[in-house]
Amino acid sequence: MQQPQIGIDIGGTKMLLLAKTATGLQSRKIATGWEFSSVDADMAIASFLNELPAPPSSIGIAIPGLVDESGQVIVSDVLPKLNGWLPSVKNNFLYHVCVLNDSDAALIEARHEVGSPAHITLIIVGTAIGASCWVNQQFLRGAKGWAGELGAIPIITAQGSKILDQLAGGAALLQRLGIDAQQLATLVEQQDALALDAIKDAGCWLGIGIATTIHLFNPEVLVLAGGTLNWHGYLEAALISAQKHCIPELWKECRIHVSIHGGLLVALGAMRAAAKFEQKL
Repeated sequence: MQQPQIGIDIGGTKMLLLAKTATGLQSRKIATGWEFSSVDADMAIASFLNELPAPPSSIGIAIPGLVDESGQVIVSDVLPKLNGWLPSVKNNFLYHVCVLNDSDAALIEARHEVGSPAHITLIIVGTAIGASCWVNQQFLRGAKGWAGELGAIPIITAQGSKILDQLAGGAALLQRLGIDAQQLATLVEQQDALALDAIKDAGCWLGIGIATTIHLFNPEVLVLAGGTLNWHGYLEAALISAQKHCIPELWKECRIHVSIHGGLLVALGAMRAAAKFEQKL
């Protein structure tokens, strides 16, 4: 029997567990949030594995935060109760487990969408904002593998110093309006001016982050991904702002690609990362 390959995307609002089996993809979603803990994560993974037709060959787990070489979560600002977590499945030597940053997982999968050019930058916009860079056919990881915390860059505003997460991230957008995602969807359907203006404003700030990234890394392709891009007017505002703030020559040489995988991108990338490593063993 073919052993499943597992990809897990743990985000600020949901956890997506995805299995590639002999009969196709099998998935489960559960809610996360500020109180979601390492115990919750371990239980969800164990429960999902028990539903599979066979033990997995590999498991990839993508985290919104800093992960060390052992696979331990050092810090996650959107899921603080995962700080210090080393997934319990790491103790099972029957299959390989790869724990990585969610932006890196997304870039691993996105490379196969865009034809694997030598220079790619990915920006993922969900609850918060992250980035990952592929330079000269390899990851640009930094000293500890933590490069790409785009959402943490400081920006001076009329209200003082803010970070990009607070200006353009999905959680900050909802907090600014004092509503949840479903309420925002309703307001957008009603063409509520306040909601639409807030979405546009957040998109404009993301454009600053896009322009900054293009200036720093001069990518051939910039991949955009994440659920916040789906809010009406957000992506359009971001691209207008990015072009406005970007050196024309750099903008012209950068192809913008919006991921076709939607909410599956990170989980698929985590799955691919773990499976690729397992094949080398």
